[in-house]
Amino acid sequence: MTRNTTPPKPVGVPPTPGAGIPDLASRPAAAARLLAMHGAEQAYAWGSRTAIPDLLGRPAADGPVAELWLGTHPVAPALVEADGARRPAAELVGPLPFLLKVLAADKALSLQVHPDLGQAAVGFDADEAAGIPVGDPRRRYRDRNHKPELIVALTPFRALAGVRDPARTLAVVAGFGLAALDAAFRPLARDPAAGAASVLRALLTMPAAPAAALVRELVTTASRLRGPGGEDDLARAADLVGLLAAAHPGDVGVAAALLLNDVTLRPGEGLFQPARMLHAYVAGLGIEIMATSDNVLRGGLTPKHIDVDELLRVIDATPSGAPVLTPRTIAAGPGGLVRGWDVPVADFALTEVLCTGGAPVPVGRPTVLLAVDGEVTIEAAPADPAPAPLTLRRGEAALVTAPANVTVRGNGRAFLASRGG
Repeated sequence: MTRNTTPPKPVGVPPTPGAGIPDLASRPAAAARLLAMHGAEQAYAWGSRTAIPDLLGRPAADGPVAELWLGTHPVAPALVEADGARRPAAELVGPLPFLLKVLAADKALSLQVHPDLGQAAVGFDADEAAGIPVGDPRRRYRDRNHKPELIVALTPFRALAGVRDPARTLAVVAGFGLAALDAAFRPLARDPAAGAASVLRALLTMPAAPAAALVRELVTTASRLRGPGGEDDLARAADLVGLLAAAHPGDVGVAAALLLNDVTLRPGEGLFQPARMLHAYVAGLGIEIMATSDNVLRGGLTPKHIDVDELLRVIDATPSGAPVLTPRTIAAGPGGLVRGWDVPVADFALTEVLCTGGAPVPVGRPTVLLAVDGEVTIEAAPADPAPAPLTLRRGEAALVTAPANVTVRGNGRAFLASRGG
C-alpha cells in the first residue's frame, strides 16, 4: 500500500495559496446569506441501503442510496431554503465549478478514467460532430470539462487507483497459476513502463467465451487462496477478486483490476484521482468532491458502454503509487481544529472543521457546508444586514452565498467545500 507520508505543516501556518481555505484577510467581505441546503439522492445499484439514510437520521431505505449530491449539477441540483421557498442553489450562486457528495459504496464501482481538459474538448467536439446525442449510451463526452476527484474516508474505504508496480502485479499473477491470466499479462513483463495499456486491450477485447472462462478460473482459484487476515499482495488480490466477482459476475474487469494499486484508506485519509488515472471505488463511506463534469470512460466492472480505443487514448498507463493524502493542519486552538487536503487543481478545495466548543474556529470562504457529527452553528461576518446564525445537525447542509468570514462553533464535525484558490 503506497501512502503519502509528508508531515503536516506546523499549527497556525496559513493555508498554501490554491489549497485548503482561501485567505480573505486582504479582501473586502461581501454580504452573505446562510441558507439550509437539501441534497439530491442517487439510487445507483452499488449503493448502501443504510449508510446515507443513517447520516440523514432515517431508517434503512428499501433500495440502495449511493450518493447525496450537494451542488448545482444540472442532473441532480441541490435546493436551498430561501425567501420562503425551496429554490435551486444555482439561482442564487450560479453554476458551481465543483460538486460535493456523500458516497456510500456497498459494491465496487466501474473501473474508470477521466480525461484532462484538452482530451475532454477534443472528445466532446468529436462526439458532437458525429451527431451522437448527449443521452445516448454510446456518448463518451457529455461536456468539455475535466473531472479530477478527491475522496476522504469516513469509514475504512477500499479503492483501486493507479497502475501498480509491474513486478508486484506480475508476482500476483504468477501466484494465481493460470495460463490464460499469464498470457493476458505478458505485455507487462515485456514493457513494464507502458505494458498496462496492452494488458487492458487484451482483456477488454477478448472474445466472450474465453473471457468468461478466464474469470471463472480466476474466481475459483481466488476462493482457494482467500484466508482470514491476509494482507500480502496475493491475499489481497484473492479477496479483491471475490468481492468484484460477487458484484460483477463474469465481468473481465475482475482480471483487469489486478493492474491497480489496492489501498484501504483510514478515516480522514484522502485519495486524489487526477485526470487519466485508472481507478475504482470498492467499498466504504466517504466525502467526495469533484469538478462538475460527467466525463467518464469505463474500463470494466460495468454493463455500460466501453470504448476501448478511446479509453486507451486517454489513460496514463505509467506505473505509480496510489495518491493517498494525509490532511494538513490549517489552524488549531481551544475551539477546535481546521484541516485540509492539498490538491493540484483550482476547481475545488475541501476542508474539515472539528469543533470542541469554546472559542470559535475561523474558516475562510466556504460555499457548501455539511455536518457529519454532532452539532455546529455557523455565522458569517461582516455583512449588512448580518445573516442569522444557522445550526446544522448531523447530516444537515448549508450554502454560503457569497465570500464571507465564517465562524463554526459547537461540538461537532463539518466539511466545507469551495472553489480552489
